[in-house]
Amino acid sequence: MARSRAQRRRVSLGVLAVLVVTFLVLVFARDVSHAAHNATTARRSEDLSFASLANTLLTSENQVDARLAYLLAHGGGLTRPVLGARLGQLGQVVTAWPGEGRRLRLPHLAHDVNVELDDLTQTRAAATLDLIGTVERALRLPLTPGTGVAVAGNPADALRATSLLWNQDRFALVREPGHAHLLATSAQTPGAVKAGELAALERSRRLALVRAIGIAAVRVVPAPLPAPAGTVVVPPVSRVTFDVSVANLADVVQPVTLTLSVTPLNALGSPSTQRVRATLAPLGGWAFSLTPFATAPSERARVVVRVSGAPAGSSLPIVETYTLVLSPSGVG
Repeated sequence: MARSRAQRRRVSLGVLAVLVVTFLVLVFARDVSHAAHNATTARRSEDLSFASLANTLLTSENQVDARLAYLLAHGGGLTRPVLGARLGQLGQVVTAWPGEGRRLRLPHLAHDVNVELDDLTQTRAAATLDLIGTVERALRLPLTPGTGVAVAGNPADALRATSLLWNQDRFALVREPGHAHLLATSAQTPGAVKAGELAALERSRRLALVRAIGIAAVRVVPAPLPAPAGTVVVPPVSRVTFDVSVANLADVVQPVTLTLSVTPLNALGSPSTQRVRATLAPLGGWAFSLTPFATAPSERARVVVRVSGAPAGSSLPIVETYTLVLSPSGVG
């Protein structure tokens, strides 16, 4: 039986509707697939970028760990200034870790691996700085900035524990887009601490603290006239000043006291004593500008410059003695 015109129109509309729906489904599926592909690409990029930055940080942590372990084991063969400088260099590197770790917390990655790395880095930085400070305090070396605050518990145990934990968590991105590989962390320093290397450093004669100070220079105002060594001849002035430069020959903070004593050798002057104090930086110096003392023409006096607080160094004295001679006034 032939179809009516109305029936044919309904069939055509139904076919058209099916085609439209099919087209829309295909377009939607394509957009979903494209969005998923873009999301995977973005995650791959984020994971690989994180891995690059994280591995740079982890490499720095492993290098410091190896160098600190080496210094603990072999530092007894170094001099105090060299060992102190190397510890200070390591400390400067470690102080940058917390900031680098915090920058890796975003964007959020799978399994919170970047948050975990940051948390462990904060602990490792504090523990490493505490160990460096422990060595410096034990040997009475200048402290590296940032090493004054101790971490809770044993810092060597903290380093070992964080290393074990990270070496379990570092595989979090292996099956994620990009298949990022994160480096392991080493724990050589805890082994050196456990082996008693720090105690060995404390027993090392090369690293023993030997305090030494000395008088580096003495300047007289007004400028003296030519005279034999140990004799200071100045014009007939009413005041004379002795400026003294003192050197600290040890790599440790050293309080010193400078004493200037003037004793008349004839009846033309009066005795006087000045005493001033200062704290010298490791291997540093200090210039003492003393108060001028009264003098008179033709006066003769003994001037003793003495610095105390530590023994004399092998190259500089801690006592200098002068005979001060003032020329006559020239007034008949």
